[in-house]
Amino acid sequence: MPKPTAQMRANARKALALRDKAPASRKGMTRVGLARANQLIRGDNLSQETVERTFSFLSRARQYYKPGKNTPGTQAYLGWGGDAGLRFAKRILKR
Repeated sequence: MPKPTAQMRANARKALALRDKAPASRKGMTRVGLARANQLIRGDNLSQETVERTFSFLSRARQYYKPGKNTPGTQAYLGWGGDAGLRFAKRILKR
């Protein structure tokens, strides 16, 4: 089982930091998203199902990512690993 890359882990940390700074009305991420961010930060092994879900989520959520802005969509996208997570998932799924 693959482990998240250093950039995925950094993106997840950034997501949680952005979320902490946001007012309650601008906090993004579901419980699943928060759990995924913490999983990435810990560097846990990722199952095939998790990689598939990561690809699915990031493919859809990319449109809500606003680099440099603290939006709920940016928090969520980074929490799942961001662009690094999408590249990672594509690479794993091609195998």
